[in-house]
Amino acid sequence: MRILLSNDDGVLAPGLAALRTAVADIGEIHVVAPDSPQSAAAHAITLQAPLTVRKVQLQGGTAGGFPALSVDGRPADCVRLAIRKLLVPPPDLVLTGVNAGANVGVNVFYSGTVAAAAEAAMLGIPAVAFSAAMTGTVDFPRAARLCRCVLNSLLKWGLGKGDFLNVNIPALGPLRPLGVRVVPQSTAELTDDYHLQSSGPDGEVYRLGDEYSFAATDHENDVTSLAEGYVTVTPLQVDLTDHRRLADLSRRNWASCLP
Repeated sequence: MRILLSNDDGVLAPGLAALRTAVADIGEIHVVAPDSPQSAAAHAITLQAPLTVRKVQLQGGTAGGFPALSVDGRPADCVRLAIRKLLVPPPDLVLTGVNAGANVGVNVFYSGTVAAAAEAAMLGIPAVAFSAAMTGTVDFPRAARLCRCVLNSLLKWGLGKGDFLNVNIPALGPLRPLGVRVVPQSTAELTDDYHLQSSGPDGEVYRLGDEYSFAATDHENDVTSLAEGYVTVTPLQVDLTDHRRLADLSRRNWASCLP
């Protein structure tokens, strides 16, 4: 099995090295990741500039480290470029992470880690995004071993063409994780704030604050389950169509819109 690893924290991120170590025995591992942190890059791709690819040797795993390719682009660039050009034949599986910080709820729309996995799914390759909640320092080796455990089960049960899953590891402690829950993505509102940094004749300068929270919900979902200490597994899909609304609108008379 040929496996592509990528992330949005950058090619030097400890979570990426930990994930590579955790899955090294599964198959032929290839690492293609951004040359710098790209958190919240979402699904942006580079259109108006060339992409430079460089060979690097990273620390981790075996004594000699491991080779990787760094790309001066976004996470989605890395996966798309790797599948289209850099890896021949293309990978059988794409894994992204382990991200420093959870990617749950509506945050999946902003996450470069999730977007990189989505890019693979768009190209018909199964993909799993891995992230770890942060409360201080993340134990990436342990988080990556938990990711490997989840991956073992997914591979045993089978991953189909374009399958796309989002996995989050809770803040770890002596009694955590409590288990694994397969849960839906929360759509609860994200509460954050923009702080005014300066104001003058040329305009006002705002910066998005680092603190945010999700609106309370009593439903079992990725946000609530992760906070309770569970590993969360959420199947996602590239198709954003609201099929219920599609059926409703398809029954309407649109003749009045014609000239």
